[in-house]
Amino acid sequence: MKYEIEIVSDRPNLWKDGDPVRPELGVSYKTYPGRQVYGLKDEAGEYIAFCCVARTWDVPQDIMSLSRLTSEDGSVYVPYTVWSLRRGAGKAIINELLREVRENDLGIKRVVTLSPRTEMARDFHLRNGAKEVSSSVVTVNFEYPISEEVISEAG
Repeated sequence: MKYEIEIVSDRPNLWKDGDPVRPELGVSYKTYPGRQVYGLKDEAGEYIAFCCVARTWDVPQDIMSLSRLTSEDGSVYVPYTVWSLRRGAGKAIINELLREVRENDLGIKRVVTLSPRTEMARDFHLRNGAKEVSSSVVTVNFEYPISEEVISEAG
C-alpha cells in the first residue's frame, strides 16, 4: 500500500482529541518549537495514523526531560506518542518517519522513542525492529536503526 506522510502540526482539528497514549499533552505542547505532529494518509487520502515527534539533544527519560531537552536542531528524533485509526497504520507511520530520516539529511543521528511502560508499547516496538535501550519507572526508550533498510511491511 502507498502511504503519504505529512506534518499536520498546524491542523490540530485532525488530531487534538485522538491521542490515547498521552491525552494530557495539549496542542501547545505538541506544537512547541522542536516538536511536530505527523499524519499518515492512505491511498484514498484518509488519515489513518498520527505520531508526535520531538527533536532533542539527548535521550529523554520522561515527559519532563523531553520538555527540557527539546531543541529545534537536536540530533535525536523522539517519537513520544503514536496512535492509529486502522490496523497496521502505527507500524506504517513509524516506517514512513524512519524513511524520512534515512532519505533526507535532517541532522538526525538517532531515533529513540519515549514510550509508556506497557506490554502493548513494548511488543509494538520490538516487533517493528527497535531495541530497548533504557527504562525508567514510567517510560521505556526503544531505539530504531537508521542506517539499515526500512523495516519490512510484510511482518
